[in-house]
Amino acid sequence: MKCRDDMLTHGVYILTAAHDGEVRGMAAAWACQVGIDKIMVYIGSQSSTREYILRSGVFGVSALAEDQIELAKRFGTTSSLNVNKFEGVGFHHRKTGSPLLDNCLLTFDCRVDDVFDYSEGKLIIGKVISAEKVSEEYTPLIYRR
Repeated sequence: MKCRDDMLTHGVYILTAAHDGEVRGMAAAWACQVGIDKIMVYIGSQSSTREYILRSGVFGVSALAEDQIELAKRFGTTSSLNVNKFEGVGFHHRKTGSPLLDNCLLTFDCRVDDVFDYSEGKLIIGKVISAEKVSEEYTPLIYRR
């Protein structure tokens, strides 16, 4: 049996970046902690958010709760080139200036440490500069095709 993308479950995150006064964001299930203060994300070549991350050298990660599926769809089904995904969505900044979504379970403000080419995309490893936790008890939104 081959491994398929519906075999493992993943949390759902919104990856964000700002550059030259503009913000970009995308939904992602390919994110994981790779050390006490490191997060790795995988972003395909078609993403304008990825380009903002690479240009700015910083990014935000906002973890979604199970009741935030509409927010995941908003950031995951359209391109930032075609629509302002942030319209009507509250966000704030911490230390790096990356947008972090309000009312999410957890947020991580990250600085890019390493970038690796992989297949059609890039693996980006970020050092967590600042983190926020809304509640000690929560149920994350889980992605499974």
